[in-house]
Amino acid sequence: MKYPLTGIKCGEDQLAGMWVGIGYRSKDGELHALYIVGGEDASAKRTGRSLVPIYFERDDQSLSCYEAAEKILVADDSVTLTLNKNGSVSLELPRTVHFVVEKPGRDFKKARKMFAEMRKRHGGEVIHVA
Repeated sequence: MKYPLTGIKCGEDQLAGMWVGIGYRSKDGELHALYIVGGEDASAKRTGRSLVPIYFERDDQSLSCYEAAEKILVADDSVTLTLNKNGSVSLELPRTVHFVVEKPGRDFKKARKMFAEMRKRHGGEVIHVA
């Protein structure tokens, strides 16, 4: 499914970690937000638990899960998610979601860099920056 990207932001803070927020408009015209939060630093020491992987949230926590994607492909003007069954069901999205921006601006370029950094985190092997 192809959606026009209406906005993209990214950031990093101690509480949330690295994140990218994608704003898009669904086929019915409704605005939505999808947040992708990078997993824990892959070099972090495990303290009796497994490292936290990439987290996905669409609109609010009722539509969220960890490890939702088989692949996240970030191109010059788009972000394409290939979701696994868990991701598709939990986020209520089709298996392939293609977010396209008409003219990539500064925020899109910053988000591309953030995705490249998120590759180094636990679960980041699903991220591919073209």
